[in-house]
Amino acid sequence: MTAGELTLGAVLARLEEREREIAAQAEAVREKIAELTALLEGYDSAAEEIRITRKTLLELPE
Repeated sequence: MTAGELTLGAVLARLEEREREIAAQAEAVREKIAELTALLEGYDSAAEEIRITRKTLLELPE
């Protein structure tokens, strides 16, 4: 085996390390999606309140 070749154990160790890195990145993305989902729900709620207010005002007698 030459210096550039890896043992099976070394390859498996690198794969395990990469798997952990990817899992951590995936978890960070899940957390960001949860934050953005909550933000989006807040905007949707505010927009709905404005629509209801506008509709109510348009229905008032002049």
